Amino acid sequence: MMMDSRERLLRSFRHEPVDRVPISTYELVGYNPEAWENNEPSYTRLMDEIRARTDCLYMAGPDWTEADEPFREVTTWREGKSQFTRIVLHSVSGPLERLVRVDDTIHTAWTLRHFLQELEDIASYLSLPYEPAKVDFSSFDDRARRLGGHGLMMLSIPDPICEAAELFSMADFLVLARTEIELTRYFLDALYERQQERLRQILAHDVRDVVVRICGPEYATTPYLPPELFRELVTKYLIPICRQIRQAGAIPRIHCHGRIGAVIDQFAETEAMALDPLEPPPDGDIPLGEIKRRYGRQFCLLGNIELRELENADTTRIDALVRQVMTDAKAGGGFILMPTAAPINVPLSPRTEANYLQMIESAWRYGQY
Repeated sequence: MMMDSRERLLRSFRHEPVDRVPISTYELVGYNPEAWENNEPSYTRLMDEIRARTDCLYMAGPDWTEADEPFREVTTWREGKSQFTRIVLHSVSGPLERLVRVDDTIHTAWTLRHFLQELEDIASYLSLPYEPAKVDFSSFDDRARRLGGHGLMMLSIPDPICEAAELFSMADFLVLARTEIELTRYFLDALYERQQERLRQILAHDVRDVVVRICGPEYATTPYLPPELFRELVTKYLIPICRQIRQAGAIPRIHCHGRIGAVIDQFAETEAMALDPLEPPPDGDIPLGEIKRRYGRQFCLLGNIELRELENADTTRIDALVRQVMTDAKAGGGFILMPTAAPINVPLSPRTEANYLQMIESAWRYGQY
């Protein structure tokens, strides 16, 4: 029973028989010619192998045209090997400022200052004129056509706590959630209504069989917040969001790093079809085999190969990890092998390259049905 990557992934999300366990390399997307990893020489060999032997979950958002925002001021400049961006939102109560640094050799952004510093800043932020952006799926649909049978398209959306926690620093948001629960509820409800306007535009398009990754729950798992607050600040919103996505024919996928043992029962109350990245202990707190036994028929499970292992272990260790993961989660389908994150450093180290190649080889060896 041979099948292409698109069919293999779809059948895995639906818990249908497949020829082998699909292999995803998370945010290393072999079919995006604009992505940095496809234009960085040190990644060439790995990306060639990813295109040849893995199953692509192509994360790409639609384009958004933002309304005119005369209150927004953006300044960029360079210092050494870093680029800085300052965004100032001029509210009636005073400026709200965000400062971000991007380094040339690390493909991520570091937020040095967050928009919201004080409780009063919530009212200032919500007082800014707001008009929903307009969505355009032209480039997304073009990517989907070019991807063809090599995989599935995936877009990523935040839940309310994701947006709120990134407007504040993580520490300030946790203090807010612990000490000002009524204000936190008010803020998240307001963000949810705005997000709903964007989600309705997304789901009005033909998104059948598109994976929709929902980010944010990890900001409220233990040890950050207790399960009873998780229900109020996360699950309350995940339930309708997952239902809407599923009703549109798309595949809702909850993305939550860290310790999910105390809240996984709440994930099971939603209509999510998939859960990632299932970090193994000690980074997570619940073994993959236990997740498979308890929820393997409800969720398609993605992940469980910790990125730090790929960056620091040797190939013998990686082979053993993949073999164990297959023992824990392969039976009955509904599993996609995937690292818990993706490398962001340039150049790619020879150790990381060798371990990724080993992960792919071992997944082919142990993942056949």
